[in-house]
Amino acid sequence: MLPLAFAPWSIWPLAILIPALLLSLIQSSLSLRVVFFVGLAFGLGYFGFGVYWIYNSLHDFGMAPPAVAGGITGLLVIVLALFPALVFAFWYYSKQSFGEISLWLLPLYWFGMEWLKGWFATGLPWLSLGYSQSGSPLAGFAPLVGVYGIGALCMLMAVALFLLLRDKRYPLLAVLLLIPLAGWLLQQIEWTEAQQQSLKVTMVQGNIPQEVKWRYDQRQNIFNTYWRETNQHWDSDLIVWPETALPGQSDQIEQSVLQPMQQAALENNTTLMTGLVVSDSETERYYNSVVMLGSERGYYHKRHLVMFGEYYPMRWLLDLFRGLISIPYSDLTAGPREQELLRVDGSALGVSICFEDVFSRDVLLDLPEANLLLNVSNDAWFGNSSAPHQHLQIAQMRALETERVMIRSTNTGVSAFIDHKGRVMAQTRQFATESITEVLQGRSGVTPFYYFARLQGWLAILPFAVVLLLSRRKAG
Repeated sequence: MLPLAFAPWSIWPLAILIPALLLSLIQSSLSLRVVFFVGLAFGLGYFGFGVYWIYNSLHDFGMAPPAVAGGITGLLVIVLALFPALVFAFWYYSKQSFGEISLWLLPLYWFGMEWLKGWFATGLPWLSLGYSQSGSPLAGFAPLVGVYGIGALCMLMAVALFLLLRDKRYPLLAVLLLIPLAGWLLQQIEWTEAQQQSLKVTMVQGNIPQEVKWRYDQRQNIFNTYWRETNQHWDSDLIVWPETALPGQSDQIEQSVLQPMQQAALENNTTLMTGLVVSDSETERYYNSVVMLGSERGYYHKRHLVMFGEYYPMRWLLDLFRGLISIPYSDLTAGPREQELLRVDGSALGVSICFEDVFSRDVLLDLPEANLLLNVSNDAWFGNSSAPHQHLQIAQMRALETERVMIRSTNTGVSAFIDHKGRVMAQTRQFATESITEVLQGRSGVTPFYYFARLQGWLAILPFAVVLLLSRRKAG
């Protein structure tokens, strides 16, 4: 039931109720083994229902055989399920030394687990508990402690709820009431300042089916689709097309497509940004990129690539999986960590591509210089599943953490403008060719989370280290 707390259902109180019910299952367990396997079963349900759509991406669009798609998805779910299992196993371990008080350590363990999950094997922080609270009063804590901190607060409230129901400890009602109240009050604070200048921005959603996106005979039709929509919005300061909106490599379409686009943008005194594969023929490297066309040209190359989707971690796996999964441009090069920001009429844009906005650390690389956030994505890979809605909710959290407006442009939806408080200003319908336009204000300054994020690693490791040290001393 826990994934129901996330988009598209967004029943956010479940993020507190479900962990409280889980505690009622494991609190009387008599062995570490039982606690571990109950936590593992919980994790299998949590992530099995939460990221089932990976199978669709691999099988329906990556053309992987059912056994391969199911095997990879199942293995990923098991690995993800190990994280909550280890959290509750560690809680049981600390319970032997510290007794009942160890329950109050669970929020710290959960924080550490989610941080580690965000780094392990390049990280998959999808379905971190705090994302479920993007529309709740707890969202007010995002500019302070980020998504992992909100997840820890959910666990803190779950512990309080569990003890309230089990022992009738009515003073714990204060925890359940004061935390949301504090979050609501924090939402009223403006941590950053709005710029005086504004930008009129249009996003074009092409709705190109994944099965035709890379076909050579469809290139002109795809370009025509985007161009028809763009021709209605030359009065905008910035027009954005989604990730790899232009099929083919940059050197193949430079004269036929990119140069005419740049000339049209110049003549209309606007800027066009589009995703495409940038090719470097001299080094034989390929980048998943965003190109800016207008009075000047600029590029952003994706830094954080998706394992097996955009690169292979071990070269000897390449030939094996290429024969089983058909994903175009699955051997890309990561862009440099430090890149010059793209600028439009005095506003600097912090650009991310698809999966990158799942990581706070990647988005924060462009702060405090970036005034607006821009994410381009191709969520057609997810089909008609919960994933596009989950991805939108993740983008809302990045806007909350940084207090920046997020421009989120996707191929098939959901494209959206998100304000600096994480609220959706306007969004497209899914699986429709359409455009949306908003006048946006950039912002300057940083939230406290900008500094807190630098300490997250230490805060994640510290409770585990302290408990192990004290347990050893007590045993001695």
